[in-house]
Amino acid sequence: MQLNGGSTGVRPGRPRRTPRTPRRLLTGGLAALLTATGALAGTAAPAAAGLTQYVLPTSVSYTDARQPALAFPTTAADVPVGTWQADGATHTSRAYFTFDLTPYRGKEIITAQVVTGESTVADCTKPRRLELWRTDTPATPPTWNTAPAVREKVGDVGPTAPCPAGYLELGVTEVIRQAVAAGRDSLTLMARIAGPHEGNKHFGRRVKKPGVSLEANAAPDVPGKLTVAGRACADGLLVGTTTPVLTAEVTDPDNVEPSAGDRVQATFAWWPVDRPAERTEWTSSAWYTPATVQYTVPGGLLVDGGTYAFAVRAADERAVSGWSPECRFTVDTTRPPAPTVASTDYPSDRSFPGHGGPGIAGDFTFTSAADDVVGFWYGRTGLTTYAAAGPGGTATVSYAPDEYGPDWLDVQAVDRAGNRSPQTRYEFWVRNTAPTVTDGNPDGWLGQPREFTFAPNMTDVVEYVWSLNGGTERTVAADAAGAATVTVTPTAVDNTLHVRSRTRDGVLSGDAGYPFSVRTAPFVTSEDWPFDGTPGAPAGTEGSFTFAPAMADVTEYVYTFGRGDERTVRAGADGRATVSYTPADAGYHTIEVFSRTSAGVESEPIGLAFYPASVAPTVASGAYPQNTTGGGPGVPGVFTFAPHASVTGVTSYVYQFRGEPERTVAANPDGTASVEWTPSAYDNEYGGWVELRVRARTAAGVTTDAQYYSFRVDPQSPLVTSDVFGWQGGAVVGQTGDFVFTAQLPGTTAFVYSFDDGAEATVATGAAGTARVSWAADSPYGHSLTVRSRTAAGIVSGPAYYNIFIDPS
Repeated sequence: MQLNGGSTGVRPGRPRRTPRTPRRLLTGGLAALLTATGALAGTAAPAAAGLTQYVLPTSVSYTDARQPALAFPTTAADVPVGTWQADGATHTSRAYFTFDLTPYRGKEIITAQVVTGESTVADCTKPRRLELWRTDTPATPPTWNTAPAVREKVGDVGPTAPCPAGYLELGVTEVIRQAVAAGRDSLTLMARIAGPHEGNKHFGRRVKKPGVSLEANAAPDVPGKLTVAGRACADGLLVGTTTPVLTAEVTDPDNVEPSAGDRVQATFAWWPVDRPAERTEWTSSAWYTPATVQYTVPGGLLVDGGTYAFAVRAADERAVSGWSPECRFTVDTTRPPAPTVASTDYPSDRSFPGHGGPGIAGDFTFTSAADDVVGFWYGRTGLTTYAAAGPGGTATVSYAPDEYGPDWLDVQAVDRAGNRSPQTRYEFWVRNTAPTVTDGNPDGWLGQPREFTFAPNMTDVVEYVWSLNGGTERTVAADAAGAATVTVTPTAVDNTLHVRSRTRDGVLSGDAGYPFSVRTAPFVTSEDWPFDGTPGAPAGTEGSFTFAPAMADVTEYVYTFGRGDERTVRAGADGRATVSYTPADAGYHTIEVFSRTSAGVESEPIGLAFYPASVAPTVASGAYPQNTTGGGPGVPGVFTFAPHASVTGVTSYVYQFRGEPERTVAANPDGTASVEWTPSAYDNEYGGWVELRVRARTAAGVTTDAQYYSFRVDPQSPLVTSDVFGWQGGAVVGQTGDFVFTAQLPGTTAFVYSFDDGAEATVATGAAGTARVSWAADSPYGHSLTVRSRTAAGIVSGPAYYNIFIDPS
């Protein structure tokens, strides 16, 4: 498209400085544009060229030569241009479109195109003779007789475009640029059919209401809101760093939210006030506006005591703002000394019982020796609160401790430049003012009233404020001694009684926070087995346990011994019950009990331990001593059983070697008995260890607890040697060598062996009780050999393990 020339109806390409979203939007057709009332779009490229806006006319009207004194303002989608007929009459019209230019004052007009189209055309065989002219802007809709003065022809609209044309455009950049430059507030364009063709009905048509796609750019605003190190610019500004962050807010009239419109760069310039020639400038990347742009002065350039100034200007791709007013600041990096802290309400002596109390506020005065301190930061768990300093660099604050005991305040002084002093910790001791609480019935049952007495830890206490488990607060008056009593009926097992005293002056104490538990678990007693860890009645003796309630209306008890099956026993009229029990073994036993009411309410359980005494028989063996190694496979051993000294009338013993059935042997007249036992093989699963369990039985039918007698059977494993193979290596794959087996089990007739846990093989024993086996290594690294001795009677020794390492080739 050529400037102020007609278009072909097809939009040709043209060189572009940057891709502009609004131009891409226009290719969607006139219909889409005409549905908007002013679509705005910004460029997506950095440092955008400008803002494109689709501008609709503020007024549209047409005139009619047949009715020369009438004006025809309209809001219709199209208007007649040229000669047309209606109701048998001939009309000739011109159309006028006025556009508001006030939004573009002071802006650079980059491009502008009038965009329209044809709704109907009288005769498409005739060439299009549609012209656009600039006229004066009429004060009211014009008539044929009062038409505004025509100033210049803008151009021919689409002379070669297909007919009818749904889309037509005409460049009006210079027309609008000149109008804006001349300071005009509006622009009126007239559409008409050219000269001699205007009266020919074959050239008439209806033209769609046009709009102007206008790209304009305004210079960015002068940056504002300058700050240094987070402080707004002001006279006498001080900063406490040599690398301050400088910031400025940049804005642009062409901004479109969000993240559209122009993108703007900020240039920061700074210099020492006394050396303006040492000016340094830095330019940021481009940002959508509004934006706060920041620049950090590099280290090593500013010095303590130096005074500096900076200013900022902004630029988009086409225009630059003016420089902001300069912002001056002075660098002050000298820290003030640590402040002192004093309080008469809470002295720092940390002496017991302390001062004040929880919730009682005290005054603390902070003082700094520096003459430029403006305030103090303080707090107990971090420096969280600020207090401005008054004359003399002091500040007094009020602080109320939360708890009694050791407390402290941490304090820092702050000077005008924001420098903070070293931290001072002021320590003091807060007196415990909470009242003393005495429980008048610590064994009270659940639901039973109980009295609590409150005694003061403050002077002049007149009343107490209390609540149970965070419920409704109540007040009770104190007596002449400052004490008070309340009755509490707990309905929960675990409780907290909150109590605070109040003085005549209205000062509240700290909260006593008195925790107490209500026992619901039953009481368990036994005359046979104490619960203090000492042994009771012997195992095998029947004894009893008595249960007593800790709740009202207990009708039964559920109990278990040793976490076994639950049993239930009915309670008597007094809520008590007794059960019998005969422990089979001595040592650690447990009983667990809970009670249950007629309504099914269950108490907390109670678990207790007791220890029946042992009356187990003694066991002795010469061949197989207890807890050591003896005998061996095939070696018989005699085991002698004797009764416990307190047991009389033993008639027999029940015994069992592990893995064998239980057996019984009659006792001799003296109460002893002996059995013979011969292991037929070494028990490799338990490493040769055997456990013997023995109980004594008396003529009265009592069976004692068991004696556990452990011993180890000597494995009598064979010895294995080799001159070629060993765990340390030295042999290689394919090498053959012998292993010599030497029996340790008497009567050995053969050796049973296997390599690498493979198939077992047997080799007979020679006259010397030895045998030789040859083996060839078939692979490198680790191998193993397992060997057992065996007698003709089938008795087998324990295994001998021989480790082999074959060197890799």
